Amino acid sequence: MLKRSLCILTCAAAMATAMVGCAPLVVGGAAMATGAAVSTMIDRRSTGSIVNDGVIEERLSLEISKALKEQLGSLPDGHITVTSYDGKVLLTGEIETLKAKRIVTETAQKSLSVRSVVNELAVQPSSSWTQRMKDSKLAATVRSRMVMEDNVYLSQMKVVVDRGIVYIMGIVTPQENTIAMMVAARTSGVTRVISVCQVMSAERIAERMKMIQQENKAEAQEQDSQQN
Repeated sequence: MLKRSLCILTCAAAMATAMVGCAPLVVGGAAMATGAAVSTMIDRRSTGSIVNDGVIEERLSLEISKALKEQLGSLPDGHITVTSYDGKVLLTGEIETLKAKRIVTETAQKSLSVRSVVNELAVQPSSSWTQRMKDSKLAATVRSRMVMEDNVYLSQMKVVVDRGIVYIMGIVTPQENTIAMMVAARTSGVTRVISVCQVMSAERIAERMKMIQQENKAEAQEQDSQQN
């Protein structure tokens, strides 16, 4: 029986879905959607953290495929979506065995700059291309509905969809977290909503934003001085 190659997908901080793979891996189509184009003026991550999340997603995707092949002898059936937000990594999709799932977790935990790991991989056969297309459409629908909400800012979140399950990542207030989950849950086709957001008070977020703006300003000044 031929096994489908492990498909690793990464999520970039932009409106479009980003999919990354390397030979001989076949890039698959799990659905992911992030917030609107990131502006460091409203993003609750520093500029460095935004860049670092993209690096983590790409590097960890390669590290996972390498670790699975080395420890199992070949790539198992499945597909993995790697998403990072402020150094917190979310793993979604399907994997063939519990052993493979453990390898993925351990690899992510040891990866550079990863603060914590949430492994939501299901131990089951890989989802079909039809299901992944449905997930892609569902992700776009959820994203559109969140954009219409006055009290939810999609640019401060990442939304991932696998098998009809909506995962939400970000740094949000309790109210924003509740509203985002309700918007997703009320979307036709959604089977479950899981928030792995970092929930903070509005006051703490305001303090965080002040610090981030100061850091970004200092970075910009340093870059200007280096160029001049």
